[in-house]
Amino acid sequence: MKKISQQSQKFTLISLKTKNLKKKQILSICKLKNSFWPWTIRKQLEWYKKTAKKMDINNMLVINNRLVGYTLLRKRNAYENNKSFIYYYLDSFILHKKFRNKGYGKTLILFNNKILNKLKKHSFLTCTKKTIPFYLQYKWKILPKSKFKIMDHKPAWFNSKNSINGMTYNLDRKVKKGIFYYFN
Repeated sequence: MKKISQQSQKFTLISLKTKNLKKKQILSICKLKNSFWPWTIRKQLEWYKKTAKKMDINNMLVINNRLVGYTLLRKRNAYENNKSFIYYYLDSFILHKKFRNKGYGKTLILFNNKILNKLKKHSFLTCTKKTIPFYLQYKWKILPKSKFKIMDHKPAWFNSKNSINGMTYNLDRKVKKGIFYYFN
């Protein structure tokens, strides 16, 4: 996937594979992530280099040449009934705090949905209970906890008070036994 750009007077949407990002773009992504998940820029860069693979898709919302929204569609493997398949893990959905509650979240999730539709792949995300209603508005569906297992990861926000909620997009079949998702 090459650069996909969608422009309006207010914003630009850009989609690039990790292998096509410039160092400056990666730094902007890490700075934006650090505004919500404060680890230090160095730790964010380490996480990014370790986590983002060459074929993962970085979706960016840019206003006035400034990155204000971001998601990472991580191309990964999952298993169902002992069969492997490719899916995209929707990771790091973030909007700069000055741009929240202005419709940009809707713009960014619909951009992700459009890309997933074009790829004809399903996507999975983990979220808190509080954010489920947002995703439901945009055709994401709750995957019951008994129907999935995350094999190699615990989300950063997970603690004993939070349970992991899973949601899917473009999952065109009923899950019988369960899907085993790999994130790394």
